[in-house]
Amino acid sequence: MHQEIRQRLEDYLSGENLPGASSSQLPAGFQAHLGECAECTGEVKALQQQAELLRSLRTPDEVEPRAGFYARVMERIEAQPSSIWSLFLERRFGFRLAVASAALVAMLGAYLVVSEPGGPELVSSPAVAVTDTQNVQANDDGVWQQRQRDAVLVNLAAYHE
Repeated sequence: MHQEIRQRLEDYLSGENLPGASSSQLPAGFQAHLGECAECTGEVKALQQQAELLRSLRTPDEVEPRAGFYARVMERIEAQPSSIWSLFLERRFGFRLAVASAALVAMLGAYLVVSEPGGPELVSSPAVAVTDTQNVQANDDGVWQQRQRDAVLVNLAAYHE
C-alpha cells in the first residue's frame, strides 16, 4: 500500500484544489494511510511547499510584448539570407573563396612539379634500351631475347608512381 500511495501523491495534490475530484481517483484508505505514515505525510508537505513556491514565482498579470515586436521579428527574418547560395553574392566571402581557390591551384601545381620524376637519366634509359633492341638483327635470337629482358628490367626499375 505504501508504494501505491507514493505513486499517487501527485494525483492527490492536484485533486486538492478541485472539490470531489480526488476521492474518485484515489484508492480507498488513502487518507487513512496518510494519517498513519509519517514518511508519506512529510512527502506531501514537501510537495505542497514546492507547489506554493512555484505559484509565488508566477507573474500577477499576463506579460505582453511591446508594440511592434512581431513586426521587428518579421523584418529580421526577411533580412536574413534565404539560401546558402546567397553567401556567394557577398563581396568578402566571394573574395575569400577566390583566394582560397587560387592557393589550392598553386599547391596542386607545386605538388605535381615536385612529385614527377624529372631526372634525364630515368627518362632516357628506357628509351635507349628500347631503341637499342630494334637495331639488333633478327637472326641472332639469343642476344635479342637478352636485350628484351634487359629493356623490361630497365623499364620496371625506372617506373615511379
